[in-house]
Amino acid sequence: MSGEVRPTPVVFLHSAGFTPQMWQSQVEAVGASGAERQVIAPWLAGLRPGRPGELSLSLAAAEVVSTLDRYGIQQAVLVGHQLGAMVALQVAASDADRVAGLVLSGAFAAPGKLALRLQKSLIRVMPNKALADSGATKDDLIRALELIATADFGSRLNQLNVPVLVVAGAADPGLPAARQLVAQLPDARLEELAGAAANPSLEAPAEYNRLLVGFLASSPQGGHQ
Repeated sequence: MSGEVRPTPVVFLHSAGFTPQMWQSQVEAVGASGAERQVIAPWLAGLRPGRPGELSLSLAAAEVVSTLDRYGIQQAVLVGHQLGAMVALQVAASDADRVAGLVLSGAFAAPGKLALRLQKSLIRVMPNKALADSGATKDDLIRALELIATADFGSRLNQLNVPVLVVAGAADPGLPAARQLVAQLPDARLEELAGAAANPSLEAPAEYNRLLVGFLASSPQGGHQ
C-alpha cells in the first residue's frame, strides 16, 4: 500500500570466530515479535570462508552499506557482537544517515591493551575444534583483535545522534569498557545480564532477546528507500 510505513530493518553483524548463524535465536525472536521486519545477517567482509580478503573496519563497514543499498534499505538498526559491534560503530560514524539505532555487545570506545593481551593469550590456548564451524583460524581471531585495537572513533562517538543499547554480561571482563562506551554516547544505555559473560546473546538469549525486541519496538519506523 502506498505510503505504508514498514518497521525499520535489522542487520545482525557477527564477530570473528562466529558465523552469521550465531544470531539464529535473535532472528527468530524478531520474527516472533509480530512486526513484519526485514532481517539480514550477512558475513562480514574478510571473514567469509573460501573468500579471503583484507579485514578492516572501513572495508567491512562499506560492505554493510553496500548490503543496505542492495536491499533498498535507507536506514537500519545494526546489531553487532565484538568485531561486528565495532563495524556497526564504524558505519554509524561514517554513514550516520544509514543507521536508525545500534545494539552492541563487546564494543570498545578505546580498547585496553591489557585486556587485548589477555584475549590473545586465551585465543592461543583455545582448542581448534571451537572454531571449526566458523571456518576461522586462531590467526584470524588475533588479526581481528589487532584491528579492534587500532579503532579510533575520536570525537565522532559524542556526535552519534541515534539510540544505542549496549548489552554486556555481568561477568564480562570487558564490562568497564562497556560502561566507558555508554558514557561517551549521547543517547545510550547499558544493560548487564546476570549469568552471562563475553557472549550475552548466546549465554543469556532469552533476556537478550527481550531487550532487543523492546529496543526495536521503540525505535523509529521506516527505513526502506
